[in-house]
Amino acid sequence: MKYFDLHCDTPYEIFRKQSKLDKNCHHVSLERADASFERYSQLAAYCAPPRVDDDTCYEKYLQVVSYFLNEAQRLSSRCSVCKSFSDLEAAEKEGKVAFFPTVEDARILAGKLDRLDVLYKNHCRFLTLVWGGNSCIGGAHDTGEGLTDFGRQTVRRCFELGIVPDVSHSSEQTVDDLIELAEAAKKPFIASHSNSYQVFSHSRNLRDRHFEKIRALGGIVGISLCDIHIQPPEAGKVTVDGVVRHIEHYMELGGERVVALGCDLDGCDLPDGFGGISDTHKIFDRLACLGYSDGLIENISYNNAREFIKRNL
Repeated sequence: MKYFDLHCDTPYEIFRKQSKLDKNCHHVSLERADASFERYSQLAAYCAPPRVDDDTCYEKYLQVVSYFLNEAQRLSSRCSVCKSFSDLEAAEKEGKVAFFPTVEDARILAGKLDRLDVLYKNHCRFLTLVWGGNSCIGGAHDTGEGLTDFGRQTVRRCFELGIVPDVSHSSEQTVDDLIELAEAAKKPFIASHSNSYQVFSHSRNLRDRHFEKIRALGGIVGISLCDIHIQPPEAGKVTVDGVVRHIEHYMELGGERVVALGCDLDGCDLPDGFGGISDTHKIFDRLACLGYSDGLIENISYNNAREFIKRNL
């Protein structure tokens, strides 16, 4: 089967442990991908570490992206670093894994807009605006704040450069502010790893009205496997059925061409029965048991993300 995932934290993990991209003990490796999928593409994030100041996080980003790009170059017969749809097509034709390097938490800009150009030169085409608390960009899900003036400048510059803003981790107000900018620019945005607030009212999850705006603007939403965002603790063990409930709700909102996966591998604790990328097929197996067609399952597993790249990169 084919698999396209909108968010993992593997670049930071392999840097932190000085491990390898092809064979490691993490959730994601080329070895696991090769054994599981005929085609695999991945948005792979550098996530700014919490409790570290913004400028230090930026310097760490430069180290992490350099390490990741060097790993990809070492393994260039098996994977490609992509920044456009034509790059993705080339990787698919050559039977290679396609990696799109991304950044999670734009506070690494530290008020310096020209750093966006550095991210762009390092192949970043997706930027998660916030992660937690308040930052130079704006408020995350655990705040009531929206975009700052610098955050608005950042979003406008993203649209100019061709970087897609990502609202996963954002507060309600930050998403509302971004919608205003996206509608003015006639540009889409995404939620790379955000489950449904209607299914489970965790502050990290996405409101229905925001999902509907993403759909209307031509964006996509990735389903996360982060166990604490799937259901309340008192509901018991988190299983694949909990994951599927979020997919089914998004489908009720017209998500057939919107829903993808953004499993947050190497960035969270997973549901029962999931140990990494090689277990994600369990989601599609369950959807098939529920009567989802092969075509709809393939849209969720690969095509919706691919078509977004085709339209926008």
